[in-house]
Amino acid sequence: MVQDIDPYLVVTVGAVTLALLTSLYALRAMAFKNSVQKKWKEKASELDRKVGQYDSIFGAYPGLVLVWDDSNPNMTDLPQKDWGNPKVYGSPAALASILRFADAGKAKDLPRRVLNSLADHPTKREGKTDTKNTLRLHLGKLRREGQSFSILIGLPDGDVIEADGRVAGRQVVLWLEDVSNKAEDEKAAISRFETAKLSKEEGSKTYIEMMTRAPFPIWRLSSGGQISWVNTAYVKAVGAEGVSDVIDNQIHLDDMSKNQVETVLQTGSVQEDIRHIILDGKRQATMVSLFPVSGGIAGMAVDASEADDLRQDLVRHVRAHDELLNAMDEAIIIFGEDQKINFHNRAFDNLFGIDASWFKGSPSHSDWLDYLRERHLIPATSDYKAWKAAELSLYTEWPDEMPDALWSLPDGRTLRLVRMRDPHDGISFLFSDMTDSITLKSQLGTLINVQSATLDKLSEGIAVFGTDGRLKIHNSAFAKMWSLDEEDLKDGPRFSNMIQLFLPLYHIKAFWSELLGRITDPDPEVRRHVEGEIKRSDDKMFTWLSKPLPDGATLLAWEDVTNARRAEAALIERAQALEEADRMKSEFVGHVSYQLRTPLTTISGYADFLQNGGAGEMSDKQSEYVFAIQSASEDLAKIIDDILDIAAIEANVLDLDLGDVNVFDMLDTALDYVAVKADDTKISLTLKCDENIGIIRADETRLKQVVHNLLSNALRFTKPGGTIELGGKQAAGGGVMIWVKDDGVGIPTERQPQVFQSFESSRGGAGLGLALVQRFVDRHGGWVELESIEHEGTHVTCYLPKEAPSESAHPELFSEGV
Repeated sequence: MVQDIDPYLVVTVGAVTLALLTSLYALRAMAFKNSVQKKWKEKASELDRKVGQYDSIFGAYPGLVLVWDDSNPNMTDLPQKDWGNPKVYGSPAALASILRFADAGKAKDLPRRVLNSLADHPTKREGKTDTKNTLRLHLGKLRREGQSFSILIGLPDGDVIEADGRVAGRQVVLWLEDVSNKAEDEKAAISRFETAKLSKEEGSKTYIEMMTRAPFPIWRLSSGGQISWVNTAYVKAVGAEGVSDVIDNQIHLDDMSKNQVETVLQTGSVQEDIRHIILDGKRQATMVSLFPVSGGIAGMAVDASEADDLRQDLVRHVRAHDELLNAMDEAIIIFGEDQKINFHNRAFDNLFGIDASWFKGSPSHSDWLDYLRERHLIPATSDYKAWKAAELSLYTEWPDEMPDALWSLPDGRTLRLVRMRDPHDGISFLFSDMTDSITLKSQLGTLINVQSATLDKLSEGIAVFGTDGRLKIHNSAFAKMWSLDEEDLKDGPRFSNMIQLFLPLYHIKAFWSELLGRITDPDPEVRRHVEGEIKRSDDKMFTWLSKPLPDGATLLAWEDVTNARRAEAALIERAQALEEADRMKSEFVGHVSYQLRTPLTTISGYADFLQNGGAGEMSDKQSEYVFAIQSASEDLAKIIDDILDIAAIEANVLDLDLGDVNVFDMLDTALDYVAVKADDTKISLTLKCDENIGIIRADETRLKQVVHNLLSNALRFTKPGGTIELGGKQAAGGGVMIWVKDDGVGIPTERQPQVFQSFESSRGGAGLGLALVQRFVDRHGGWVELESIEHEGTHVTCYLPKEAPSESAHPELFSEGV
């Protein structure tokens, strides 16, 4: 419960008020009594003579007078049903004063309008407000019981009307006066006193209630520093059981509050502080204010959490702002309105080489300029004093536009300076070291000039268009191949406008629209690298490409390939003719080979018949001749078989009969085929191969043919007494390496590239053996390598994979495998 007003103070004020009211009332009563007596004496002696002066007398009254007599109808019902028809007396000024509160209406209804506007408002009597006994009820009692009254009527807008009701013989008189601003007379003084008292009491109650219900702690302390009153929020904040608990135990918000009270008592000054206090069980930032008031000290504690959070946010923001500025490469220095340095970042210290200790003396803008001049860190000037004055004048005369400036320092550096005015009338300077940028710009200009000269030397037409579709760069070849003059290319025309210039030479609009999209559309998928070829209306062939550049521009390049395409067509035609001739040659050779088989078979058959004694016994000389015929027949049959194999391979009709091949057994068997011939020529044959070399999947017949051809070729060109080595070994990936090496006559270097071609012989002959070797190995997915030194020998190596490709196999065999 909130503590009431000090009882001693109430008693004192009440006594004084009562005495004053009593005195005033006595004076008023005496004055009224004397006035009435005087009036009655005058009326008694001069009744007939002064009847006509009623209006004058009433006119002297500062208020309005309403009089009801017996002639008024319904007097017994007054005022519940009707106000009757009272007579109205009063001066025009009084009438105007009361008429301010009357309801709107006709002039003849003035009494009713005035009474209706005042009849039902709360009244005040002897300092007490009465909402029941209104003017309407008082008038009723006056008529029925003759009970007079004197009341104050309080209106909503603060005005006060004094109403006095009296019975005068058989008449009822009501005196109405606006006492809101009445000055001197007794009745006005009493009304003002009661009005002021009423307003003060109401204000005090309202103020105390307001402070009691305030959502933040409010308290009062005596002149001795003792808590004498607190509101409900204070009790809740300190966790007390009630107001009496706080006062009895003198519970302060915290210890700091006690110290603040002592300071206020000693100095008489206001004490304010924001600190964290535990209120209502929660620790929060609170602004505690203590200030002197009449008879003691008043205190308030307001939640400052939001303000403290904002302050902390501001601190963090300023710190982050400083960190951001310190992280920038640009040098920044900020001067306040007083021309003192408020901030400088690390880049600024590094740019001008200023030691941190120099800033401790809070130097000014002027000091800084002098410091830079001493170290030759400002632009050269003939009048430093005037230059410095111009710099400092910016604090008072800031121009409408502040262009950037360049400082060319004596040490060769060039600094770009940006000046900015801040809202607090300070100035910020931002320095950027442009030395490298200017150097690079100069180098870039040189590079662009070189690039332009280089582009003009190119035969290809080059044009670069920006993202806005405008021509940025082009060379003379571009203008020439599209018949464009300088006027057409002036001021970087848009590609969309240049299309009309291209159409006469290539009239397909869709093509140019697609190129326009590649130039202006930001979609990477649309702008991707693409190239193509067109044929213009002048029968010239051009290749073109569109390539996006890193800066968003698009490169278009054109090349005239008319001559190249004509040469290419001629070459294609020639190649086709050669292919046709080669095909016809292969068909002819194959046909001839087949035709040779019949007579060859006859010759070979009769030779065998003779050799076997079918025509009788032959002499040794005859046997030798027959044997020569048989050998020649076998060689010719072998040549025919090779020719047929070559024809089949070149016709792509030769399929491999794949199977598991034991490499060692295959090499050993192939060596036996040529052993007799080697013995006859006194040539040594050796096999260099591990018996466990393994198995590969291949066409064994074709591999034997490969090895036989290599051995036969080596025997043919190895002198008697020479050596031939046949070898095999495992290779990477599970394949095998097979080689034949001899110490024969070798192959000349200039002949080596042709030894594997059909009908080419490195050392005479038909030249089919090595050609078949390469083709059979190729069909197995391998390769052949030749090493030969003339007069020293030849080394041929064949690589065969672990498994030949299935597409080379015989289709039926492959189907079975599947």
